[in-house]
Amino acid sequence: MNIIHICNDFAGSKVHSQLYSILDRQGIHQTVFCPIRHKDLYGKNNFESDHTRILYANIIKPYHKYCYHIKIKQLFNYLQQHTSLTDYNLCHASTLFSDGGIAYYIYNKYHIPYIVNIRNTDVNGFLSHMPHTWPMGKQILLHADKICFISQALMDNFCQQKAIQPILNHIKDKFMLMPNGIDNYYLEHIHREATYNHNILYVGNFSAGKNVPRLMQAVLQLKQEPAFHDIHLTLVGGDQQQHPHINALISQHANTFSYLGPIYDKATMCMEMRKHSLLAMPSIYETFGLVYIEALSQGLPVIYSQHQAVDGMLGPQAGKSVNPLSVHDIAQAIAHILEHRSQYTNADINFHTYQWEHISEKYIAEYNHIISTNTL
Repeated sequence: MNIIHICNDFAGSKVHSQLYSILDRQGIHQTVFCPIRHKDLYGKNNFESDHTRILYANIIKPYHKYCYHIKIKQLFNYLQQHTSLTDYNLCHASTLFSDGGIAYYIYNKYHIPYIVNIRNTDVNGFLSHMPHTWPMGKQILLHADKICFISQALMDNFCQQKAIQPILNHIKDKFMLMPNGIDNYYLEHIHREATYNHNILYVGNFSAGKNVPRLMQAVLQLKQEPAFHDIHLTLVGGDQQQHPHINALISQHANTFSYLGPIYDKATMCMEMRKHSLLAMPSIYETFGLVYIEALSQGLPVIYSQHQAVDGMLGPQAGKSVNPLSVHDIAQAIAHILEHRSQYTNADINFHTYQWEHISEKYIAEYNHIISTNTL
């Protein structure tokens, strides 16, 4: 088996390297094609391997954001020039549009079957705002062997898209739910005991989509109530465009908010999680959100957004979904969990589902099935 992965975001997210490194350890021969925007990203998220070649290509240009078809053709041509595509018997695209377009070009010219993953940027970016890409997207979907979704909520949102409705009946039999995995450290240190206090945790960046200011306003709203006079929000992570605004709010309400910056050590992160009663991340858009599962593994119930991320994948004992645009709704969910903390538990969650070894085995089974089917 020789796989080529098309992954525009390999240098930007460790999720992909975690999967590929496990596949490498299981003996899968693979090449990862990673187009990048700047030479400083060369080598980012690389990993020790015996069977993997990572092909970084500093060829992404600013105008590619507005010229989808030109971008796909240029990346495909570069890939042809730098690897022998006839050596591969399967292609795995990590997104529908940015990566799936290249996979479709490979399929058309070299008849190599492909799998495509659907992510947040596909649904809330391309399918919502870029109709000039829809005809290509439909062709990618119609010719893919499998269409994988990171979460049930993302699958549901995808099916409701205007561009997908005409072909839905032709592609839905290819759908497959394949969640992301979390680091084994969390799985090896699962914590079942609940913490009873009014401490809330947020872990993530400070981009607009993460919706941190509304979360902070919800906490301030609750602090006006006598029952929650001691409520406190700890923020871990940071950076991105809303950092200055969030810093200002922290300074104005130092008795309500504290900022710890990024925490990279997993043992330290687990200890910090266990000091809090719940994790709240009401993102406006979220593909999956590994931090929800990481927090649940440490005994924290979670607040997440309706129709996003893990919505539809967790039982009622794991947390509550909210309207991310409603400060009142976020505040009510926080209050409900804090008031009924004993009703929330991680006892019924099958954390094996989120183990990378388990996920990689499912992918390998699909790889083998597709390859055998296409060589008959």
